[in-house]
Amino acid sequence: MPHLHPHSQSLTSTRHPKKNLLTKKVRVALFILLLVAPTVWAQNDAPDLRALAKKTRPAVYLLVLQDEDGKTIAAGTGFLISGEGLLVTNQHVIAEAHTIIAKAENGGLFPIRRVVASDSRNDLALLQLEGKDLPFLSLAPDFSAEVGTRVAIIGSPLGLEGTLTEGIVSARRRLPKENRDVLQISAPISKGSSGSPVLDSQGRVIGVASFLLQDGQSLNFASPSEKLRRLLNANSLTPNSPLPTQTQSTQNTTYTVKSGDTLAQISRTLKKRGVSASVDEIRALNRLATNSLIKPGQVLQIPQGRP
Repeated sequence: MPHLHPHSQSLTSTRHPKKNLLTKKVRVALFILLLVAPTVWAQNDAPDLRALAKKTRPAVYLLVLQDEDGKTIAAGTGFLISGEGLLVTNQHVIAEAHTIIAKAENGGLFPIRRVVASDSRNDLALLQLEGKDLPFLSLAPDFSAEVGTRVAIIGSPLGLEGTLTEGIVSARRRLPKENRDVLQISAPISKGSSGSPVLDSQGRVIGVASFLLQDGQSLNFASPSEKLRRLLNANSLTPNSPLPTQTQSTQNTTYTVKSGDTLAQISRTLKKRGVSASVDEIRALNRLATNSLIKPGQVLQIPQGRP
């Protein structure tokens, strides 16, 4: 029946546009999803840098390294993993130091009492500073730093305390000649950043900044936190564990100020007696301001941790 053909054509022409319109909507929705999803994933992994800095900076210290004459020879970074003063840095940072002063974000000065343990292969050192109930950082689970993990570093490059940088874990690498595993990171570090904590989005330590390659860009490296945990275990320590009780040889002694004494003279006098105590150590232990005057008869506390 010829009169049906126009009607059938009309039905055909109205069905196909609806199908095409639906397909277009699906395509648009998929396109939007592809655009939005990476942003959502990135936001979930990205640290809140302002909150992270506020939370972690009090546990990070500028390390001032001095020679036998009390002259500053270098600077580095360290961070606490115990409220009782267990501080982490690089072994190469402290290698040439005679005395070490740790400076907190709030300006407090803490003499380093002793080297608790060190691992030259992985460039790690554990130091003890005197203090209690101090802010400290937690370690991330072993091997949680995967390629692509977003990280932040807080340190003291060139002595600029509390500097925050960010990046990602670029790779996990094995250095055959050094027999060492490292994290390659893109977060910038500079001289003085050695010993800085490499933090995940939760502010947990996933590594310790160690060295960089100057011939390339963003080629920075850190010792993984699992190596730090191994050093702790080897010395029967755990993060935030109390340190072993000091023996009498590491207790403080006293010095009575004589007429004409200066802190520099006292430091030299003590050295002749076999006691190593720098001017900054004496000042920090006795909470003396830089311009403080000492008076004859005044009794000073003297650290006696290193003969």
